[in-house]
Amino acid sequence: MISLSAPAFAAGTIPPTKQAGNAVYENLTSNLACLCGCGTTLKTCPHETCSFAIPVRKELRGLIDQGLSGDEIKAKLVAHHGEAILAQPMFYGFNTLAWITPFLAIMVVGYLVATIIKKWSVGKTVPAAKKPAATSPSPDRYVEKMREELKKFED
Repeated sequence: MISLSAPAFAAGTIPPTKQAGNAVYENLTSNLACLCGCGTTLKTCPHETCSFAIPVRKELRGLIDQGLSGDEIKAKLVAHHGEAILAQPMFYGFNTLAWITPFLAIMVVGYLVATIIKKWSVGKTVPAAKKPAATSPSPDRYVEKMREELKKFED
């Protein structure tokens, strides 16, 4: 019975094809963060001599050649470097807040902006009863003089 199960175990350690290995490598380098301080992924780290990205990329190639899956490699790197190596936080526990907060903040700010704009536009209207009468005399003496001149001109 043991001899029959041996080929099954051996099949799991067969290195993937070059194309499948490249796909796993591209996926991992796009989803893992570079911890050198550049704030990018392993794939897009701009430093040619990065002390973090270059060794981790080599490690990824070695682990892929050993036949490990992408999830196994990611779990191994998270165990070694912590969750900081993940380019996006996992959706559980406190990390859920990192996923939900931006959307809530956008909705709250949008509501506040709409409320403020509505108050500004409503506050600017003047009731019709409080509008100054057009025939009331003006305190400005030049306006009064102009009215007198217009009356003389009309007569």
